[in-house]
Amino acid sequence: MKNSSVVFLLAVVLFAACSKSERETVSGQKFTVVRAGDGHAIDSGKFLTLNFLFKDSKDSVWNDTRKNDYPLIMQKQGIVRPGDKVLEVISMLTKGDSVTFKVSAKEIFTKSFRQPVPPTVDSTSYFTFVVGLIDALDKEQFDKYRNELIAKENAKMMKKQKEQSAKDSVLIENYIKEKNLSMLSTASGLRYKITKAGSGANAKDGQSAKINYAGYLLNGKYFDTSYEAVAKEKNLYQQGRPYGPYEIVVGQSQVIQGWHEAAKLMNKGSKMMVIIPSTLAYGPQRRSEDIVENSVLVFDLEMVELK
Repeated sequence: MKNSSVVFLLAVVLFAACSKSERETVSGQKFTVVRAGDGHAIDSGKFLTLNFLFKDSKDSVWNDTRKNDYPLIMQKQGIVRPGDKVLEVISMLTKGDSVTFKVSAKEIFTKSFRQPVPPTVDSTSYFTFVVGLIDALDKEQFDKYRNELIAKENAKMMKKQKEQSAKDSVLIENYIKEKNLSMLSTASGLRYKITKAGSGANAKDGQSAKINYAGYLLNGKYFDTSYEAVAKEKNLYQQGRPYGPYEIVVGQSQVIQGWHEAAKLMNKGSKMMVIIPSTLAYGPQRRSEDIVENSVLVFDLEMVELK
């Protein structure tokens, strides 16, 4: 019985040893095949879908596509640019291959990334790569796959926005009740109150509008204003900054969506308080120490000029 156990153990060790093989690119870059694929060469022009991980000598992971909802995708080139050891290895893979290899930091940054080695990285250290080739797609297959990914991401984004809108709505309603405000609501969830009536027609897409503003959070913290007096009062004043109305082209300028929607509810001379849900502001992006992810923003707006 004991001899049988020893024989079995030896067989397992031999199988494990045989399941890996060392290979080498034309430039001499060695890599270990952890799992062999189908062995069929892949034509240039095919789109490769890859699981891709690389980490530095301190085991800090710089990228791991397995933590994403989609793999790394690259098109296989007929000629690999000289010195790019990573692409050399990838160009030799077949469908189903999983490999690991090491490349010096100097070669990675100068030959693959085409940039200087960061000062925080030891140029003599090595990066470890683990790459698995999932599939090789032709143009038609790739287009279909890409469209499926886009649809999946859009659905995911819409779901997150819907969930965040519900959270924002609760926060906004609580704020309105706490402050005893009477506000109107748009279909998008933006809340507003005209505090001073203006004259003429409301702003339309394409019009130039000059707007004074003061922006703050639901907790009352001011983060920006075009009024110099307010800036000084709220400790936001910046020496040398020109204070005055901010000019936008309605529906076109690079401002948050909530601003465009708010502007179209105003006419010349009007003033308005508006509460903008995070989904119409900066969403999951952190903009500053004050405007963190999914922040609801409040603005006091004044339409100074409209033309």
